[in-house]
Amino acid sequence: MKITSSILSIPPYISTTWERVASLHADENQGLFSLIITLKDDTRIEVPNLENSVIQSIFETYEKLADKNTLERPVHFNLPIKTSGVLENFESALNHNPDLANLPPLPPEVLTKISTVVKAFDLDKMDLPKAEPHCNCVYCQVTRAITGNESPIEEDLEEVTDEDLTFRDWEIQQVDKELYTVTNPLDEAEKYTVFLGTPIGCNCGSKNCEHIRAVLSS
Repeated sequence: MKITSSILSIPPYISTTWERVASLHADENQGLFSLIITLKDDTRIEVPNLENSVIQSIFETYEKLADKNTLERPVHFNLPIKTSGVLENFESALNHNPDLANLPPLPPEVLTKISTVVKAFDLDKMDLPKAEPHCNCVYCQVTRAITGNESPIEEDLEEVTDEDLTFRDWEIQQVDKELYTVTNPLDEAEKYTVFLGTPIGCNCGSKNCEHIRAVLSS
């Protein structure tokens, strides 16, 4: 018999991980107990003739793991927001995601809608992690919008010189408030989206690219 924080093993009846256990139940008969274990695949296993001390150990281990899993479960919710422009049918869990660090800036109306929902559920009052420096994932963008902190992308933007502005000619078109498309006139397939709100950014992933400079000079 082996009862640890990861394994429940009572040969020859069962040997499995706690992750597969859905529930426990015990029946007493003349001082001994039958343990009924239900797995998450609905398999039901009965282990007979167990002493009270063993039953107590099994239940205490299961309860500790259940409490731990509840505490470690991340706070998140899905926000189905539809908008035209950069993002269509946007839906994302509000958790920091370094894989989306180079996400293009969300349009102001999207940030406003998400911030409104966050504040409506009082999630902005929770002790949530701060926005990561130089990260543009949804969580960090929304956190900056709620707290009013400026993005490091904007803070680190270098001064644009006249020489920089003449590096290349681009075709610039405004598609929304503070939202622009920047197209190479020699190759229409080379097109970028630049946002001049908070934070300033470009979907090329660079915080100080020639596409931002071109829009600033237009």
